[in-house]
Amino acid sequence: MNFIIRGVLGLVLFFVLFNVARNLFYDLYASNWHRASRENTAGKRVLITGSSRGIGEALAHVYAELGAHVTVHARRLDSLEKIRAECRRLGAASVHAVAGDMSSPGRAAQVVADAAAAMGGGLDIVVVNHISPSELTTLSRAMPDSAQKQLAAMQTNYFSYVEAARAALPHLEKSAGSLVLISSAAARLPIPYCYEYCASKRALEGFFSTLRQELALNGSAVHAGLAVLGLIGTDSARQTVPKYSKGSNLDFASPAATALDVTAIPVGRLRELASPWKMRVPLLLGGWAPEHIERHLQALTRIL
Repeated sequence: MNFIIRGVLGLVLFFVLFNVARNLFYDLYASNWHRASRENTAGKRVLITGSSRGIGEALAHVYAELGAHVTVHARRLDSLEKIRAECRRLGAASVHAVAGDMSSPGRAAQVVADAAAAMGGGLDIVVVNHISPSELTTLSRAMPDSAQKQLAAMQTNYFSYVEAARAALPHLEKSAGSLVLISSAAARLPIPYCYEYCASKRALEGFFSTLRQELALNGSAVHAGLAVLGLIGTDSARQTVPKYSKGSNLDFASPAATALDVTAIPVGRLRELASPWKMRVPLLLGGWAPEHIERHLQALTRIL
């Protein structure tokens, strides 16, 4: 009897450890196994919103180097001249630019329509990446116009994503393409003072999960994937994060490496991918031990 009990406990322990290891290292495995290449990406028609800098710019460079047709987007066309030239130099099959302020209802759908028209009437990959600047503040010190600021953040970071997805689905249905939504660890971790950004990204993840269910139930050919990004060394993050962090050795991931990870999502038709892969540790702990994560983040944050 003792032998049987020990055997059962051993099997339980094995499956627990196996699942922990699988969850911890899944992103590292998936991002390398499904890495985009010229063989699986050349000729694809790719739209990247919010691509004048940061992750979006890095994604445009990757897709250009892999021979895709690339459409970049920003609020103003003049901010895209440099990236268009660089994408041509890197070997993009073609490069196009569309402009649109995503804080205005209706603009996201127009951006998608303009991008599809520019690339011959279709889309294979749509990466929705744009964000609005977010202010870190305490709720008690919020200005009288804070409600308007939160609504503006939700319009750019959530409602325009929904609008872009709705506009992209008919094109992606025809091509059996991929919709990639860029989210953040801030959607799942309690980042102090980050009301606007955390709330909008959490709403986005709820939308994403429901969209996945609808696509599956309807037998859609469209793939929807989510990129959950950690601390990425964009210019804005390097300027903002140190002001609120007690830590001096912030471990920023490079935008270029992050972009390479994101390109694995449509290749492998993955549900989600965390980048950098070690972000999976706090993401898992946030579900398993939320109070521990809360205390850890409190210890790393300057009091406002």
